[in-house]
Amino acid sequence: MAFLAAEGKVLPRNKSQMDPLVCDYIEHLWSNGAGRALACDTLAGLQDIQPNLRNQLPGAWRLLKTWHVNEMPNRAPPLPEHVVHAMAGWAFFKGFYSFGVSLLVGFYTMLRTGELLGLRSSQMISSAKDKQILISLGLTKGGKRQGAAESVILGFEPAVSLVQHWKVKAQAGTPLAISPASWRKMFNDCLASLDLTKWGFRPYSLRRGGATFWFSKHQSLDRILLQGRWQTQKSARIYINEGLAVLATMKLPSSHPTLRPFLNVFQQTLLRPNFGTLEPPQNRGRTGGIGKRGKKSKKTRVKTASSKSFQWITSQDLFFGPVYY
Repeated sequence: MAFLAAEGKVLPRNKSQMDPLVCDYIEHLWSNGAGRALACDTLAGLQDIQPNLRNQLPGAWRLLKTWHVNEMPNRAPPLPEHVVHAMAGWAFFKGFYSFGVSLLVGFYTMLRTGELLGLRSSQMISSAKDKQILISLGLTKGGKRQGAAESVILGFEPAVSLVQHWKVKAQAGTPLAISPASWRKMFNDCLASLDLTKWGFRPYSLRRGGATFWFSKHQSLDRILLQGRWQTQKSARIYINEGLAVLATMKLPSSHPTLRPFLNVFQQTLLRPNFGTLEPPQNRGRTGGIGKRGKKSKKTRVKTASSKSFQWITSQDLFFGPVYY
């Protein structure tokens, strides 16, 4: 509507006059550097709110197809398995066990980002003796189209063991992500700490990396369609072919200096998973308060071991352990 006002035009009453107007708008979006998604949403929205416009916008759809041909999609690169393990090791080292477990679940089950961030402990069903975990997703993006709830199975045993230990500490309503914003921030912080920002990894890289990983294991496109819940082979084939090509050119060995230490942490966590708390405790000052505004502590005059002089220290210093001067 802003475009029409700027051009001094109005919506026509005759649907046959709509196509040239929409073509002008798409060319306007192209020339101003707008995203192709806005053009797609405009055409789809017009036909959704006005069904009699179907098959009445051939010129606009042709322009959109030309746009698609001339603008390469910026897809999220797939995450290699050892990089996911290093990211999980970073999370375990920092004490963010929920975040580390979420990375493994998202990778090995190929969940969409929205599905992963909305997952709660009660949706992951498993007993202590099971070697797999059933994850109930409810009505997902694809489930709504089919009118049926969806589910996936986590069968990678190391990840199953970590999820089972996580569930021991978690309550039924505990989410894998406290909030989508905090999870995405932690994802970016992890990439920055491991010096991986230049590769352009995004949360959706977990799903793409998982698809590439599983196809390299069994080379079955039909199984990938079932595991990843893709409706058409075309989408899955694009994911896999491009993903394998990207991984072939990616130089990120497991011996990379920023990855190796956290890969060791990941392996140690697999051997001895000990989730004391799901999230690290809040940082507090020496005085017991939060930050610099903690309560004032009482000073005590004590004699040092090295000399006969006296030093002033706080009572909390005595509580937290020996003081050395």
